Amino acid sequence: MPLSYEKVTHHFGHIFPTHIEGLCELLILLRQQCFGDLDLMLILAIVGSRALPARQTSNMTYTEFINDNKKNRLNQPINIQSIAECSGIARETVRRKVHKLEELGFMTRDANGMLKVTDKAIEHLQPATEASLHYLVALNERSAATEKTQ
Repeated sequence: MPLSYEKVTHHFGHIFPTHIEGLCELLILLRQQCFGDLDLMLILAIVGSRALPARQTSNMTYTEFINDNKKNRLNQPINIQSIAECSGIARETVRRKVHKLEELGFMTRDANGMLKVTDKAIEHLQPATEASLHYLVALNERSAATEKTQ
């Protein structure tokens, strides 16, 4: 049975330790992958979510997602101001972080200044994507184990 708000709150004491442990492990890896700067990861995630929104991924396997080669990516326009508004990070800070991501080769701009995540970023962050999958599996397994003992 899938996780729901009611299920999580009812079994909170069983699920929370798995969640907090997995979340800490994921954040540590994300921080390492982004050179100690989680704001870089947040900005990449926001831009990436504009390139491949959830409605596009619903029928994709993980392998299809990784090997998509941008065939199915919409790359909806997003700029620094939109990222600042979405993330709550100051516009000037977003500008500096985007500049760093461009220097790393993780982000590019089109002729209109709209941002895109590069294949290099997707490849570099694959261990973080894998870690997020393990985090989701651990939560699901903990939830299922809790249900069996109830």
